[in-house]
Amino acid sequence: MDDPKIMNIMNGMKTLEDHCQLINDVKAKCLWLSAASGQGISSKEEEEVVGVEGVVAFPWLAIGREPLPSPLPSPLPSPLPSPLPLAVPVSALDESPMQMFYKDKGVFLTGGTGFFGKIIIEKLLRVTEVGQIYLLIRTKKGKDAFARIEDLFNDPVFTKMKQVNPKYRCQITIISGDCSLPGLGITPDERETILENVNIVLHSAATVRFDEKLKMAIAINVHGTKEIIKLAKEIVNLKALVHVSTAFAHCNLRHIQEKFYSGTMSGENAFKLSECLDEHTLNILTPTIIKGYPNTYTFTKVLAENVVQQSAQNMPVTIFRPGIVITTYREPVTGWIDNMYGPCGVIVGIGSGVLRVFTGDMDNKAHIVPVDMCVNALLASAWDIARNKYETPPIYNYVPDAENMVTWRRYMEDGFEYGCDIPMRKSIWYPRFTIVPHMWQYHILCFLYHTLPALVMDAIMVIIGKKPRMMKIYRKIHKLSNVLKYFSSNEFRFDNDNVRKLTEKLDDRDKRLFSFDMRDLDWTNLFRVSLYGLRLYVVKDDPSNIPESIKRYERLKVLHYTTLAVFYSLAAWALFALVKLFL
Repeated sequence: MDDPKIMNIMNGMKTLEDHCQLINDVKAKCLWLSAASGQGISSKEEEEVVGVEGVVAFPWLAIGREPLPSPLPSPLPSPLPSPLPLAVPVSALDESPMQMFYKDKGVFLTGGTGFFGKIIIEKLLRVTEVGQIYLLIRTKKGKDAFARIEDLFNDPVFTKMKQVNPKYRCQITIISGDCSLPGLGITPDERETILENVNIVLHSAATVRFDEKLKMAIAINVHGTKEIIKLAKEIVNLKALVHVSTAFAHCNLRHIQEKFYSGTMSGENAFKLSECLDEHTLNILTPTIIKGYPNTYTFTKVLAENVVQQSAQNMPVTIFRPGIVITTYREPVTGWIDNMYGPCGVIVGIGSGVLRVFTGDMDNKAHIVPVDMCVNALLASAWDIARNKYETPPIYNYVPDAENMVTWRRYMEDGFEYGCDIPMRKSIWYPRFTIVPHMWQYHILCFLYHTLPALVMDAIMVIIGKKPRMMKIYRKIHKLSNVLKYFSSNEFRFDNDNVRKLTEKLDDRDKRLFSFDMRDLDWTNLFRVSLYGLRLYVVKDDPSNIPESIKRYERLKVLHYTTLAVFYSLAAWALFALVKLFL
């Protein structure tokens, strides 16, 4: 061990290892392991240590149709460079431009406890050396901001990040506040901290309830945006401000470009109106006020964009409009989701045997996007606005590219088909699904397939002394269907030239680490992992019960068709008896 060459090698290894522990650099860890072994690292070791493009393996995919490889292959090349010599200085490591941009930066994030926000936090903590993330969190359901942060990081989506960055909590600062309150409800001391330390503002907080009362929707979505801009203007070293809108904000149009549109009123006037009128009066006037828009969500998102246009002039600001966001595609784990919003709720309803009828034009394009690629595009938009100046704030319609699109029909049919391979253990009946284009057909079939069976099942529940619940479930289902029918019945066309240009600005390293080109998306793979993810993360069905669920599925199938045979036989007999009576 006294040999100078050996000592030099050992010192180099020690220096690199210490640096890895200090900054939790993913790539450096892999390089150190590779150097220590003298032969690179296996794919299994890479997945355990790196997690950058790691995916979760579903060994139970082998049941049913041809399984996906395990672990799922990434559509991206490995982001890790070839092993470097042992004693190379850490400063020479190949950081990408976007990684360098976020390194040591302070990021103020709203909506961090939501579906979208969780992926933003996870990505920054796992792939970049972000300096500090300031999370604006409100008290909810009796839990304050500090209690909610504990629940936040217990989500399985953060498992990979915790392996790569075990000291992540040192990079999180909790800001107790609320977007609906004046000044965001932030204390003077916390506000001063933000003004001095934040460089990037990501505003993703919003009430996404389509039936939200207009007064509350304006308070959160419109006034909250105004308060965010006011705060950002005072930040000493602001590099970027990203306002998250929605691709369907201007759904009163059928061709939506990446530009500002004028609404029926300004965001400022809408806020003044909500302040002048009491909630009851505003509720009565809501249909008139939002005329042309299907709900208060899309209407207030238009108003919020107007606030950005009018109040954020000469600021490094951009507007990011995602489509209908669904499960993760690749990272940090495939198929992750924490809710049943939108089309994912429809798929769960079908798989459980509860939802049997839906209305809409199934040949319309499905503007759905995976949340991980969506977040990558958002982070890239912040990076770009910090580097370039624009006459007007750039707007990004992040939707499927015209070169690679699917219809609602394919989404529904593929979801149903793949769902048959991994049926839900707690499904109440054999899944069958009918799509009709006309509302009169929908209402008739809803009565026959939803309401009638629900009444029978609730009657049985009452007889055996249990609480009826099926009618309550179907009321929620019909409410969801009514919300979605506007978007499934109308065809929308989006321009996404700015998104394409943004893709071209990334170098090869960032294209691997922050992939968001929808032209490269494999829809079949996305639909399959989405189904597995919904079953695992939302329905909470353990993968080990797949064989048992398949057997139950086959029993329900026999019962379903037996019931149909008996029903149609009785109907035919009754019809025959009726005809015979009159003849």
